[in-house]
This record gives sequence, C-alpha cells and structure tokens, in this order.
Amino acid sequence: MAVQFRLAAFGHTMETGRVVEWHIAEGSRIEEGQPLVSIETDKTVVEVESPVSGVVLRIVGQVDGEYDVGETLAWIGEEGEAVPDAPAAAPKTPAGPPAESRATPVALRLAQRHNIDAESLPGTGPGGRVTKEDVQRAIDTGGAPPAKVADAQPAAAAAEGPRTSPPDRPSGSRVTPVAQRLAERHNIDAESLAGTGPGGRVTKEDVQRAIDAGAASPKQPADARQTSDVEVTPLSGIRRTTAERLGEIWSQAPHVTEGIEVDFSAILNLRSVNEESWRQSHGVAPSINDFVLKATADALKSHPRLNARLIDGSVHQYREVNLGVAVDIPDGLVVPVIRRADALGIVEIATQVRSLAERAREGKLRVDDYADGTFTVTNLGGLGVDWFTPVLNPPQCAILGVGRVRRVAVFAGESIVARDIGTLVLTFDHRAIDGAPCARFLGDLRGLIEAPDGLLP
Repeated sequence: MAVQFRLAAFGHTMETGRVVEWHIAEGSRIEEGQPLVSIETDKTVVEVESPVSGVVLRIVGQVDGEYDVGETLAWIGEEGEAVPDAPAAAPKTPAGPPAESRATPVALRLAQRHNIDAESLPGTGPGGRVTKEDVQRAIDTGGAPPAKVADAQPAAAAAEGPRTSPPDRPSGSRVTPVAQRLAERHNIDAESLAGTGPGGRVTKEDVQRAIDAGAASPKQPADARQTSDVEVTPLSGIRRTTAERLGEIWSQAPHVTEGIEVDFSAILNLRSVNEESWRQSHGVAPSINDFVLKATADALKSHPRLNARLIDGSVHQYREVNLGVAVDIPDGLVVPVIRRADALGIVEIATQVRSLAERAREGKLRVDDYADGTFTVTNLGGLGVDWFTPVLNPPQCAILGVGRVRRVAVFAGESIVARDIGTLVLTFDHRAIDGAPCARFLGDLRGLIEAPDGLLP
C-alpha cells in the first residue's frame, strides 16, 4: 500500500515549511534513509530522508511552495501501485498576510486551518489586533464564524493545483533556492548554468561545480528587480521569518531594557596570561564573549526566573541553561544553542561556539542545533557598537546584549586609572518578570566578569 510522505514538524514552533529541492525524480526508486527532499523551516534548511524504500509514485509538494505541517508532499510505494486521486494541496502564499489585516500571521494560519474568519473576532492584542490566543479561544467556545467564501482560493485556481512560482521569485526560475543563495554569495549568474536536476533545474551541486571550475559568469546588475534609483528585494527565507516573528513578539510583549557598565580589565589580563597555553593545550583561546557566555550561564543558575520561556500564558522555568548564541550569516541572524552551558567549562564553551558559528555560515546547522534555547546572548561589540536594545527571541523571556569593550579613564579613589569598560544590556518580557530581579541578575553577572578566576576550572 502506498505511503504518504507528510511534512513533519522539525521543532515545537514550526507550523509551515517550504519545499526547497527534491533530490529524486518522480518515478525513481529510493531507499530508506536516502535523501528525499530539502525543506526550509523558520530557522534552517533540513535535508529529509525517505522513511521507507520504494518508488516515488507522485510528488505533490511543488518546489518553492510553502505547506502546513502534516500536509502530504509525496507518495511512495511499489511500481505501478495506485495513488488516491486527491487534489494537491495549494502552497501558502509567501507574501504573508495583507498589511491591513487585524490578525497576526500566526493567528491567520490557525484560523485558516479551522476555516474560521479571524477578521471578525474581537482582538485583545495591542491596538486591537487578533492574536493566536483570540482565535484559539473562539475555536474552544465554538463561537467562531466560518471563513468567507471570498477568502478561499477560487475553485478554478484550486483545480489548477499549486503555483510553481511564488511572488518572491521570478516566474520560471530554473534555479533551486539553495543553489540561488550559493550563487548570490559568490556573485555568479546561476540562470546561465547547465542544470542536472529534475527538469533541467540548476542545483547546488551545479553551482558548486561552476565555482570550483572557475567557469561561472558574474551576476549582472540587471538580474535584480530595480529601477534607476531603487532596488526591490522581497523578504524571503530566514529574513521573512525573522520579520514575521520579531514583528509579532514586538507587538505582543512589553520590552523593557536595563544596562550596566562592566570592567573587563581582569578578563583581558587573564586572557593575556593564558592565551598561548590554551591554544597549545586545547587549540582554542576563549574570547571575551566566551567569558560572558560562561558568566551568564553561571548567573542564571542563581536567577532561574530569567532562564525561562513564556508559552501559552504560562512561564516555564528550566533547571538546565540552554544558551542561544546569535550568529550573523549572509541570509540573516540565526541563534544556535549551547546545551547545558551551565555544566560546561570555559574552553568547552569556546569550542562549541566556534563549531556552531562555522556550521551556521556553511549552512550545515541541524534543526536540533536551534531547539530548546532558554536564554540568548547577542554581541555587537565586534562591530564597534557600544550600546543597543536587543529584541526578545520568542518564546524566551530575556536576552542579553554585549557592547564594545573600550579603554577609558575612570576614578579609583582619588586617582584616575585606565580600565577596559564594556556595556551589558538586558531586554526582558515584562509580562513574565519585573525590573528588580533583572537588575539583581545584572549585578551578579558583573561580579562574575570582574572576578573571572571563578569562571575557570
């Protein structure tokens, strides 16, 4: 009997996924564990393996199409086996909700799955916006009006099946999204390459082969959608997801930020003394940021109210500190997680940070690398920023921002001395925690940084 291959959830926050590339053609045989399809989640691109052996009888999920978790993407069975004649599910439009919508993107998706009209519900969010909780409440009470027929896809369009070219990609593109991103990083014209994928599509391997051979044509400015004085770049992939999630959390959570100055002189002296021996013994010398991460993990053990997430109206505090580390990559910002950071030494943290950052920039992070973070640290000091206001990483309740460490003159009693001063800023969700506990956390964190011997084994 033919097996449905459905879109699985690769994390508890995942609601939809985008088909990036099929690794095997319809009608071909595939073995269990062989790569079947690449799916773009809200955080990364995941290569999904086939759960069974057999023949790919039908591919339902269109490349570049976005689908809800649980929707059928393909059928796998034995050669000649019949497949139920069900209409293909239409992918979601990548452009997101209309600007005038009263409902948040998550609320709209939940309403669409239950065929109800979110626009007609009373909103409890900022400015009367309809939130996911408003929709869920209407579903639970049975008081939700059905969606208007005009909101649904016209029957004629539904019969035609899903669109193959979403608005954020030129119609008829021969290049898979992964291949396009690789080409853009190397400033080459992927459309001019010979494609070896299904239907002649240009794959990531085709682009890499052209890069290695030095045979790729440079990308022409005319490839971008632009006029003489403006270039239009639609939000897509990680950038679009970041915009949706951060826009939603900013409208829902009351962000409050507190900041303190910290003396990093002792840490710099400690690094100067131990840097060579660390490199010889461990192959890595912990950076200032690594010390901040270690101190943060230790401080959170004494302040568990910040090591928390706000989920469905309840605050979840965690015994283990799973520390998110913001990493800047060409496609946007990603936040892989150091698990049980409170149980790791400074060198172990430094080693993990470098491994995660390297894999992030190579696009090799797994879904598990992003999961279960309880607190996030983001550092703009390396870019010369002294002070900034970090935005919460939902559903976490707090995030720490690290600014530049600079040499300044300070008073020490009646004398003036040179010290290495940096700024730490903490943004927190005022729904879950108040300002005083956060101030005490920052004070303890400063104490650990200014006396760093306690951070060593």
